[in-house]
Amino acid sequence: MSVAELNRNPTVKDEIAHSRQSAVSGLMFTYPVHQAADILFCKADLVPVGQDQLPHLEITRTVARRFNERYGDGRAVFPEPDALLSEVPLLLGTDGTKMSKSRGNAIALAADADETARLIRGAKTDSERHIAYDPAGRPEVSSLLLLAALCQGRTPEEVAGDIGSAGAAALKRTVTESVNEYLAPIRSRRAEYARDRSYLRGVLREGNERARAVADATLAEVREAMRSHY
Repeated sequence: MSVAELNRNPTVKDEIAHSRQSAVSGLMFTYPVHQAADILFCKADLVPVGQDQLPHLEITRTVARRFNERYGDGRAVFPEPDALLSEVPLLLGTDGTKMSKSRGNAIALAADADETARLIRGAKTDSERHIAYDPAGRPEVSSLLLLAALCQGRTPEEVAGDIGSAGAAALKRTVTESVNEYLAPIRSRRAEYARDRSYLRGVLREGNERARAVADATLAEVREAMRSHY
């Protein structure tokens, strides 16, 4: 990938704009290429991503296609992976912008119920008292409704109907209760695993060994295709 091509990545552009700097670090700039390596080493053909990651995946597809054209000798060494999007490919953060850990607008699985409540209390809404699902006209309110709906297994319109004209405070209370109830068993299990560090290290070690074996096989195939097996 050329510098010009990476510069056209809208996700990188967004990070530069958010940082209010003229450029981002080299690691951030080349992150899509690192991600491509993570995907291609195991020859993934379907990748679960969010909507904002689609430009990254397109870079992966470009790398695969160019390698195949240059070194494949009529065969596809790498598949061109497709995106696997969920029913909700984009969920805003609590400040109404793209959800991101680095922006501090996400609800972490490690957060407890009180921390979750604090984050949602500070979430951006609007001045209208009646709560309605309108992604285009009321994106922040709609994102909170969608978050509650996902946790409840309902539609955001149904959640909005329950709240009606009770206002933003009722909306945030509903979202808080929904998120905490949904995440409670997940957080409990996470805490259980966190207490057994030796087990976690074992899982990581086994995963690393399996991934390394796959990567070694792929690298050998790449060297053979490039005629650089020496």
